[in-house]
Amino acid sequence: MKIGISIPRLPDPEALRRFAQRAEQLGFESVLSGDHIVLPTGGTTQYPYTADGSFQRPSDEPFLETMTVLGFLAACTNSIKLGTTVIIVPYRNPVVQAKMFSSLDVLSGGRMICGVGVGWLEKEFETLSVPYAERGPMTDEYLEIFKVLWTQDNPEYHGKFCSFDGIQFTPKPMQKPHIPIWVGGHTNPALRRAARYGDCWHTTRQTPDFVAENLPYLRRHAERAQRDPASISISLKRSLHFNDIGFPERASVRSGGTVIGNTQEVLDDVYYCRELGIDQLTYDFRVEGVDSCIRVMEHLADRVLPVAERLG
Repeated sequence: MKIGISIPRLPDPEALRRFAQRAEQLGFESVLSGDHIVLPTGGTTQYPYTADGSFQRPSDEPFLETMTVLGFLAACTNSIKLGTTVIIVPYRNPVVQAKMFSSLDVLSGGRMICGVGVGWLEKEFETLSVPYAERGPMTDEYLEIFKVLWTQDNPEYHGKFCSFDGIQFTPKPMQKPHIPIWVGGHTNPALRRAARYGDCWHTTRQTPDFVAENLPYLRRHAERAQRDPASISISLKRSLHFNDIGFPERASVRSGGTVIGNTQEVLDDVYYCRELGIDQLTYDFRVEGVDSCIRVMEHLADRVLPVAERLG
């Protein structure tokens, strides 16, 4: 089992450098960055992973642009995988977006993960002049475009939202046949999207049992898409809070998509996830500041990462 880390939202280049380099030194699989362009003044009630729809971060907290962050971290690291958890696909022109990922894959030596989602924040769509109601079909079409551009020598595509022909798209990604696509989301449409386009189902803020309950649906739709269900790996992203290493528990982390416990309880959760068929775990940490994040990450690497790696 692999373990990745979600990058803290720090507008501090030295802190981000230290965090990513320490994650690489400790042997984690990946560091992944979230995606927002703007957040609404006064908050939101649309966030799908809390009971009241509130987002876990203040609207005025700095949120660096995702692909820019990954480009910076690619230059700071050598071997750890870099990716998005998740990029909101409809926000960016698909040809430009495919070029961003392809360029970063080449410059990083083939280390990119393309984690994708449809988005949920209507105010953000409105600000970017992107139709909120079309976000699902747009995402599906854009993923098809990514694959065409990344794999075809003379790419051509004619769709509802984008059309092109008579072009060359180079460089292609270093990874073959293309950059791995991790499809986020927890709804039936997200599962069908993962079955059709995904190399991984990368769901967020859910319990292991939720994942297990939905695996038959994912596999059934993979077969309908004439794909081997075993070719789609399973990733679960949650918050992690150790309560036995000196950090006070924060009320805001209490949710079904959070692991709170002592070290043994976290280990038990890793064993349980693996038994259910989960291949990868991504964690973020609900502590303040890069030093605290690194301390949690070091404890995770010392006590949990060796066990996860032995599980295969």
